[in-house]
Amino acid sequence: MSEYPYEGKIHGDDKVNYSTVYSSDGIRIGKVEAAFAKSFIVKNEMKNREVKYEIPRLDIVSIISGSITLKLKKKEIDQKYETSSINKL
Repeated sequence: MSEYPYEGKIHGDDKVNYSTVYSSDGIRIGKVEAAFAKSFIVKNEMKNREVKYEIPRLDIVSIISGSITLKLKKKEIDQKYETSSINKL
């Protein structure tokens, strides 16, 4: 079994892979870690914390040059789509 939980589930040629994700108010949410048919996982690593979001593709406004802009503001994304938050030591 792989240490990477999304192995075998990621579409390698998907244009959202490895993109940087931004909220509608211009705040960086993180980078796409995995892309699925209806959603994608975004990971944001900070100094002392790691946050992950599962965001529906329907919330994408645009994909331009490796950047994804979403319909929602940062606060709304945190409330609706944050799936995990881990404090690092």
